[in-house]
Amino acid sequence: MSAGDSSDNYEDILGVWVAPADEAATWHYRARSPGLASGADGRPQFNLMSVGSVVMLALTSAWGVSAATLDAIRVELAGRAQLPLERVTLRQAPVTVDGASLMLGDGQGAYIALAHSKSSGVPPYHAAFNVMLDGEQAAKVRKALQGEHGWMAVRYAVTDAAPMRRSASAYQSESVEVDLSLRSRQGDEAMSAGLYRQSQVDTDDGGDADGTQQYTADAADWGLPRS
Repeated sequence: MSAGDSSDNYEDILGVWVAPADEAATWHYRARSPGLASGADGRPQFNLMSVGSVVMLALTSAWGVSAATLDAIRVELAGRAQLPLERVTLRQAPVTVDGASLMLGDGQGAYIALAHSKSSGVPPYHAAFNVMLDGEQAAKVRKALQGEHGWMAVRYAVTDAAPMRRSASAYQSESVEVDLSLRSRQGDEAMSAGLYRQSQVDTDDGGDADGTQQYTADAADWGLPRS
């Protein structure tokens, strides 16, 4: 993988891509896949609501790494490099994330975009979606919520950029207040999940000539309770 760094030597540390940066005791990181954004209470920002024949879907996705995971990676890197922990710096890989797409599939691996959203522009690159579903689309979403792969996904387009030298560690966060409940015809069901829950889906094989990579996560891997 390449993130606009001087090194292509990315490795998986605790489920995160990590590579040395140009500066001493500094590493770049990037998430292996997107997931659902979480609020301060740890609940995923996802809402499926049915009112009669009308079905509304609202969610906020994220492509980022939790602060707790970054802290654990810093400990691992400090041990490897035999450095004091306070000297280890982690920075988001220099990339541009213009937006994300909410995808619906056929259950066999083929997807089409249902909606597009601009990202927040800073890690963890939140993207909000709010769409009305027809009967066929709603059926696909419910299959995904039953844990079936290939019916719904979020896809981020990430473009490598020239690295920027900054003195501050990139522990940026964003607070987003949204409805965190999953509603169905049977009633309300509370959900809980870790911050920026990571899917097991890795980077797509394809890439554009300008360095754009697609990061896709299937909804079956988001950790939502079964609907």
